[in-house]
Amino acid sequence: MVQNLVQGRVLQCFAALATVFILLLLCLLSLLMLSRGLNLFWPSELVQFRYQEAEQSIVVSGEIVSRQQLTTQQLAAAGYSPQSDGVRILLKQGYSGTAVPTFRWYWQQQISDLHYPQELALVRHKVLGDIFGTVITQGTTELELQLSSGKLLRITDNDIDIIIMSNQLNWVARLRTFWQQGWQFLISEPRDANSAGGILPAVVGTVVSVMLMAVLVAPIGIMAGVYLHEYAKDSRLVRFVRLSVHNLAGVPSIVFGVFGLGFFVYVLGGSIDQLFYAEKLPQPTFGSPGLIWVSLTLALLTLPVVIVATEEGLARIPQSLRLGGHALGATKAEVLRKLILPAARPAMITGIVLAISRAAGEVAPLIFVGVVKYAPTLPVSTEWPFIHIEQQIMSLGFHIYDVGLHSSNADAAEPRVYAIALVLLFIIGSLNLLAMRLRRYYQLKSRDSAF
Repeated sequence: MVQNLVQGRVLQCFAALATVFILLLLCLLSLLMLSRGLNLFWPSELVQFRYQEAEQSIVVSGEIVSRQQLTTQQLAAAGYSPQSDGVRILLKQGYSGTAVPTFRWYWQQQISDLHYPQELALVRHKVLGDIFGTVITQGTTELELQLSSGKLLRITDNDIDIIIMSNQLNWVARLRTFWQQGWQFLISEPRDANSAGGILPAVVGTVVSVMLMAVLVAPIGIMAGVYLHEYAKDSRLVRFVRLSVHNLAGVPSIVFGVFGLGFFVYVLGGSIDQLFYAEKLPQPTFGSPGLIWVSLTLALLTLPVVIVATEEGLARIPQSLRLGGHALGATKAEVLRKLILPAARPAMITGIVLAISRAAGEVAPLIFVGVVKYAPTLPVSTEWPFIHIEQQIMSLGFHIYDVGLHSSNADAAEPRVYAIALVLLFIIGSLNLLAMRLRRYYQLKSRDSAF
């Protein structure tokens, strides 16, 4: 007896430690995303200094991104002959009209006259990107800006997203600018090969494809789970089907992408084009990757999750509830519709939410069936049929992959990757929170109806 109590207490301690470890990892992940992602929108102070390089003194202005301390060993490995440790700063200097890169490292030992001019401004151009300079004149339709090199640049107001005088802002103004830049990030389109601009097409593509997937997978998965648990007799065939469903959940997701391309796009889409869009051939309408094939592939990918969750929810309902309904003269269909399904509704909602959470972060299979680097138009509009299921789309998961690994400027891509990941986590967290509220509501409703 005492030994059992000790073993139970040990297991309880291990379970508590595992829970604390998971919560700690979750908090660290959230802090990392918040600190790195939100920093993209916070207006930092702008600096200007003189830099001595190869017997030439140049004036540089921009935003300090990071500082790095290098030891003499690291400097020697880089090809320098230092006498002591060195410090270098990474400066975001934006567009300069020359071949100078947008981000560049500068040695602090070669910097002089470092100051923070009040008149220095950050101008976010729709084509040229970020421009740092001093505003000379600002008219009703045009802005004249002097760069640190002394070059004058004229910009029309229609090409400007925002002008930020960071060194003149107080905390209230900085907070207002922070929200303004964050909102622009959400509602604008990407630029410069996804290295600048916003993520609106990726957000819309992710939400629309996942919602369409949920509409497709929910009835099919729930009906399959109900049939397997309530109607199908225990036989070799049924056991084989259950085993296949569980094995399907372990198939690598990229295999679903290959299957979707071969069956949904080429076979099913090609057949639809032959039957209904023959006059447009050889230009395909549904015989090419698009939104509908993305949603169908995600539905096939997440179908086992919904089936298993539905079966487990039905298995937890006591047999006495079924027998009581039959004893009162109700048919099997009436017992299922009025007693069993309402009691199992929280488990079904859990399965759908798990499916949505997995589908929102998928990348590999979607590349085959309709997700692209840049989609010129949104899959939704105010014209019939409102959702254009044949169009290619963007997604947040693939956007993170593309910006993080294929961006021409790694320094500019890093904060964007964290910001996009933060948006994706927020969307998934919101859906999970909504599902928790719905599950709690139906649990209370079922409990009240039982009494």
